[in-house]
Amino acid sequence: MFKGENLIGVLLAGLCLIVAGVMIWAMATDRELTYNGPSWLPWILMVVILGGSLWGVAQRFRGRGSGGGGSQWPNPNTGQKSLLDRARGKKDDSTS
Repeated sequence: MFKGENLIGVLLAGLCLIVAGVMIWAMATDRELTYNGPSWLPWILMVVILGGSLWGVAQRFRGRGSGGGGSQWPNPNTGQKSLLDRARGKKDDSTS
């Protein structure tokens, strides 16, 4: 379930749950949330998020342009398992 491509989604969902909890707490206790950190930090975070998003979109289109996308790992035709499956000791479906 938590393979490499899903990890970022799970982390993002966890972050959203934490932020939602803080927002609900602020509404329930009638407190006003304020940011007291440095003024440059939101700008840096915005640049990192936008830059990462644009990089991901560029990688996606670059993979499409090379003809059918990049190679898939683990290659299902070779029977290789992912690092997580090998660490957990999962066996191949053909050896059961």
